[in-house]
Amino acid sequence: MFRILFLAYLLTGSQLHAQIKIFEPQHISDNRSFGISIAPEGNQLLFVKAYGGRDSLHLFESRRINGKWKKAQKAFFANTNVNQIDPTFSPNGKHILFDSLLTEERGYDVYMLTKTAESWTKPKLLPKTINTAKHEFYATMALNGNIYFTRRNESNDIYVSKWSNEGYSKAEVLKGGINTKFSDSNPYISANEDFLIFISNRDGGYGNTDLYISFKNKDDFWSTPQNLGDFINTKASEFCPTIALKTKRFLFSRTIIQNEIRIENIYELPLRKLQLKKKRKQAIWPKQ
Repeated sequence: MFRILFLAYLLTGSQLHAQIKIFEPQHISDNRSFGISIAPEGNQLLFVKAYGGRDSLHLFESRRINGKWKKAQKAFFANTNVNQIDPTFSPNGKHILFDSLLTEERGYDVYMLTKTAESWTKPKLLPKTINTAKHEFYATMALNGNIYFTRRNESNDIYVSKWSNEGYSKAEVLKGGINTKFSDSNPYISANEDFLIFISNRDGGYGNTDLYISFKNKDDFWSTPQNLGDFINTKASEFCPTIALKTKRFLFSRTIIQNEIRIENIYELPLRKLQLKKKRKQAIWPKQ
C-alpha cells in the first residue's frame, strides 16, 4: 500500500512539472527576458529584456493577432536611455505601472500610465506617498486601485498604498507574516485583494528566491506565507509572479546563472495547479 501511495505521489509531481512550460519561446522567452504582464483582455503583453545581465533593462511589448503572439518590439512608452523594469497592467486594463531608474542617487521610482478614449497618457511619477529616496519597484494594483509594491530598506519589504478620492495614502508595510528580516519583494496582488504572491529568500526555501502565497483576512492581516512548492520553485531564482486573467494562467520568471551570465525566461502553467482554495483553507494567521 505504501509503495502504491509513493508511486502516486511521484506521478503527481511529474505531472505538475510537465505542465510548466516556457512561455512563447519563439517571440518572448529568448533566455534574456523576464517580468511579464498580460493585459486583462489577453491581446497585449509587456515584459523586460535583460540581455544576460542588469546593465541594460528595457521594456518590450507584443500583440496577439489571430491567436498568435507577434515578434516583440520596444514598448510604446519605453525610454531605452534609462533602465526600466516591472511593467504591470491593472486588472481593469485602465492603468500600466512600471519602474524607472533615472539616477542611482534617486533610485527606482514607480510610474503610471492611464488609458484614455484615444490612447494612453504619458508616464506620470507616482506621489511621495509611494516614491521616496529609496528604491521602490514591482508595483501591482488591485481592482479598487490600491497599489502593492516593494521598498528597499535594510532588506526588501512589501508595502501598500491605498487609493481614495483624495489620492494615494502614505504607504504602509503589510501587517502579518509577509515581511521578515530577509528579502521579501515582487508582490502580485490579486484583483480582489484577497491573496498575494511574492518572492522571498527566507529560510526553508528550495533555492535563491522562492515564490510564496499569503491570504488576507477581514482585518487586513496577512497569513503566514506558504511556499508554492518544489514543482515551481527550484535551486535557481523564481521571481516576477503574475496571472493572465483571461486565460487563467500563472506566469513567473526564472534566473539561472551560467558563467556569470543570467539565463532568464518566462514560464507558465494553469492557475488551478496552485490549488488556491486548498491553500486558503490551510492558511494560518500569526497573532496580532
